[in-house]
Amino acid sequence: MNKSNKSNKSNNNSYWIIGKHAVESALKNPRRVKYKLCITKENLASLEIDNLELKPDIMSRSEISIIAENANTHQGIALLVKPLETNNLNNYLENSKEVKKTFIILDQITDAQNIGAIIRSASAFSASGIIILDKNSPNENATMAKAAVGTLEFMPLFKVTNLVQTLNKLKKYNFWTIGLEAKAAQTLKELSDNTKIFSENIGIVMGSESKGLRELVKNNCDMTAKINIKRSIESLNVSVALAITLYEINRT
Repeated sequence: MNKSNKSNKSNNNSYWIIGKHAVESALKNPRRVKYKLCITKENLASLEIDNLELKPDIMSRSEISIIAENANTHQGIALLVKPLETNNLNNYLENSKEVKKTFIILDQITDAQNIGAIIRSASAFSASGIIILDKNSPNENATMAKAAVGTLEFMPLFKVTNLVQTLNKLKKYNFWTIGLEAKAAQTLKELSDNTKIFSENIGIVMGSESKGLRELVKNNCDMTAKINIKRSIESLNVSVALAITLYEINRT
């Protein structure tokens, strides 16, 4: 949707998506409300978009840096957009009962770049969606969109107010919930070798790198599991840990 009269400045209701892959994906997304496209002449010539609905503003790279609020990684293209509407978890669960699902559940992960990378990893392994807290989680922003490299446009995001209630709700829809925990007694590989739960609906619960899972959230998971890494390595980046987890789930 084109709303060309929108101000150039980002605010709570709009922000600049930067970078070629992220912008092209947003331009192709019919659900995305788009206000303004700033692009260099060279990038416009190579833009892989049919029927561009926005009239582009041709600018130099330095002009785009200013208009996109001094972003230095815009690659000569920036798109002012409205954040996507989040999805309704109840409706999704009711309408997809016959489909095997894998959800990524984030417990107070606040770094937008990490969340963007998580979205990218989840998309690479065809996860069903990502559940985040309505509070203590960043709003959709340029950092998140850039790190997601275009996958933000099609990975469903669900905001919830209470993770414990959400875990219990998922169990009613025949989900196994697995907390990723460095001190867990079993590894993901052992869980895969000794059970068949990875062929069922799965919710992978991940905590922040600094604090891990909150105790109450961990206690409401069906089980915990860890990635088998060298003892001298304390932890992995959360998006890397997710990619390894999803690979393990999908290799069976």
